[in-house]
Amino acid sequence: MLKRFLLFLIGALPFLLSSQTGKTSPTLLKADKLFINMAYADAVELYVKHLKTNPKDYYTSRQAAICYTRLNDLNNAVDYWRDVVDQSAATPSDQLSYGKSLLANNRKQDAKLVFMNLKDNADPYLSAWGKLYVNPSELTEDSALTRLYELNGINTSKAEFSAVLYENELVYVTERKGSIFIKLSSAWANNNFYRLNRAQKNDSIRFSNVQVFNKYIQSKFYNGSLCFSSDGNTLYFTRSASGKLQKKQAPKNEGILKQQLFKTELNRFGDAHPEIKPFQYNAYTYNCLHPSLSKDGQYLYFSSDMPGGTGGYDIYRCTKDSSGWGKPINCGLEINTPGNEVFPFISEEGVLYFSSDYRPGMGGLDLFYAERWLYKDQLFFEAENLGANLNSSDDDFGIQVLDKGRTGYLSSNRKNKLRDDDIYYFVNNKPKSLPVKIKFVDTLNAKTISNTTFTLNALHFNVIAKLDSGFYFTRLKENRELSILCENENYKTKLIVKTITKADSVLIITLSPKAQNCVKGIIRDKDDTKPVAGLKVAVYDEDGNRYYDAITDSTGRYQVCNLPFGKDLYIGTEKKPDYFTNTERFKMPGQKQDVEKDIYALKLVVGKPIKIENIYFDLGKWNIRADAATELDKLVSLMKDNPDIVIELNSHTDCRGNANANFSLSDKRAKSSAAYLVSKGVPANRVKGKGYGESKLLNTCACEGKKTDACSEEQHAFNRRTEFKVTGFVTDKTIKSEKINKKSSKKISKKRKK
Repeated sequence: MLKRFLLFLIGALPFLLSSQTGKTSPTLLKADKLFINMAYADAVELYVKHLKTNPKDYYTSRQAAICYTRLNDLNNAVDYWRDVVDQSAATPSDQLSYGKSLLANNRKQDAKLVFMNLKDNADPYLSAWGKLYVNPSELTEDSALTRLYELNGINTSKAEFSAVLYENELVYVTERKGSIFIKLSSAWANNNFYRLNRAQKNDSIRFSNVQVFNKYIQSKFYNGSLCFSSDGNTLYFTRSASGKLQKKQAPKNEGILKQQLFKTELNRFGDAHPEIKPFQYNAYTYNCLHPSLSKDGQYLYFSSDMPGGTGGYDIYRCTKDSSGWGKPINCGLEINTPGNEVFPFISEEGVLYFSSDYRPGMGGLDLFYAERWLYKDQLFFEAENLGANLNSSDDDFGIQVLDKGRTGYLSSNRKNKLRDDDIYYFVNNKPKSLPVKIKFVDTLNAKTISNTTFTLNALHFNVIAKLDSGFYFTRLKENRELSILCENENYKTKLIVKTITKADSVLIITLSPKAQNCVKGIIRDKDDTKPVAGLKVAVYDEDGNRYYDAITDSTGRYQVCNLPFGKDLYIGTEKKPDYFTNTERFKMPGQKQDVEKDIYALKLVVGKPIKIENIYFDLGKWNIRADAATELDKLVSLMKDNPDIVIELNSHTDCRGNANANFSLSDKRAKSSAAYLVSKGVPANRVKGKGYGESKLLNTCACEGKKTDACSEEQHAFNRRTEFKVTGFVTDKTIKSEKINKKSSKKISKKRKK
């Protein structure tokens, strides 16, 4: 019955008249006129009559299907919707209507096949039906945790709906017989009107002593849902607009009464004050109905088909100000759709409950809820279906929640469908939704991955929002197994299945790049080539993006995969003070080509000379040749990688030639090498050059003295070398390691001589 009531409020939306479609049949013209006047029962008889001689007519079949749908005769509607979708002119919206009529007739598998055809539709609301019915068990999950109890002492064979608990009474809307007052509406509504009743509460389910509620505030035609302020002193309610004023203010709407909101005060006995104030945004050209007031009285929610909405009926919110109520604000696409969103109820916690005939669900009007949004300007999160058993394949609406949503009252025509809306008490122990932030990061460099799409339990539609901090925000049900399918064109698809708890308020999900090329090897000690454990290894690019950062295990092995091709990359080791930080440059050659690269780590020992290979000078010269510069550049890198060390560059000669000349030449070469490092950006206080001539031979190839050896050129070449040694650290001004060692040696020598 409620669907008929709702459709009356919506009014006759301009539809394709037979004259507009080229139809000239007198029967069809008469049917269209009745349709516009909302006389659906009479109109459908003429549409059916026309179809007997024109059985394949798309327009007439669709009109018949709409009439039966609006009459809530879905047994007949489903047959005509089937005829509609079988024709080439059928639209995706026709398919949706057909699927919903199948649901109303308990043909769920047939409906699923119809909805699946909408899965890839460009309209997000239509495609949402298809995506939901990929896994329709989403709607029935946890349904065993809900219970519905039909009220005793209130429900009759007529319609009762939109119950509100007030003091120790239940106030609700009920159907009553009326007189014919408007020709257009009476043919459709069968002279049934609505009033407000009250009943004494015995317990949550049993009621008695039914009476008319404040009959002086009620219209003799239509009265709808209402709400009370939290202190019980103010009443907002829905009733018909004045027919006389509507005729004067909006003559084009003559015969179709609009619904409006009104306010009055109540005394301590619950009786209304005779002064009734209209809502300041009422109009005679559109409807305002179904009020709900926030606990603090600062926000008024209602449903309206006022201009500027997203579809049929939208839900709006007004904020209290000095003039009464501020301008109505549409609650946004998280709530409203191209269909109808009606019967809003705002809970004490600020959760919005409402019914929709367009959001994907179980059929008919379904109940939805939306939590308050905490992070941005929008009012609510994307609405979520309350699921079975609170919803059915029929109309479910007019909810009032109590006890933080655990109990309350709702209305449904699930029992006898067409003419019997009843009120139910519900108990809802389904898990609550928790706020959860999700971030996707690269497995290699731990950086946030943007432009990632993910599917929650096969549902793209609803609950997902993007935050500026790189997180996605959603609400997930506590203690519920969740599947998250993560997709990004540059990363491997990943499916995660887990049960959400309160500890999962932040989920960090790592994704691996699709490419599989690797650089791998062993970190070895340069002196003994043994694997080095516990050494930090990093791979990064010129921009500082890190692809790998790990500590080697006892095997010294490392492996870094999914690196970019053809790009300069760097691999480095670091473990101060045991080893020098060491960086080497390399490139990944291309797809399916791994790189084997052992890294040799150099131990850092203060005062220990380290030979620099391939440093050559022209005979008797000390200028830096190109080949020597190449080797010294490696030392420059080492100095930059280890910014706290102080070194001494040493140059040595063999024994041949004059000893003084050898000392002078080596000293110039050492200082020239040190100057080269400074020219490349090494601070002068971190490097000095010193020549030792032939005073520190590495073998017995001496040329002066009592004993000389006849050495080969190769043996002499072994003594010609350039070395460096760490002498201290910039960060410790007191350390002069080598000088300390020299002083100690001198003291020991003196003691021995004594």
